[in-house]
Amino acid sequence: MRVNKYPGRCCKCGARVEANAGKLAGRDGNRWTVAHLSCDAVGEAAVMVVEIGGNEYTRNRNGRCEDAPCCGCCSI
Repeated sequence: MRVNKYPGRCCKCGARVEANAGKLAGRDGNRWTVAHLSCDAVGEAAVMVVEIGGNEYTRNRNGRCEDAPCCGCCSI
């Protein structure tokens, strides 16, 4: 598994993936695509995006896990 060195948008759910919090999912032309670990494991969008006061927060579909933020899916 190759960890993402830079932040980007998840290719499965479209939410922001912080640097070192996801994995490289493949190449799309000249750029690498990034995915949350949980989105990649499920094969579809597994992260919920909430916008509060202009800030974007993410949470996995089961709610905040006890290991957060290690998988990069929860930011609140």
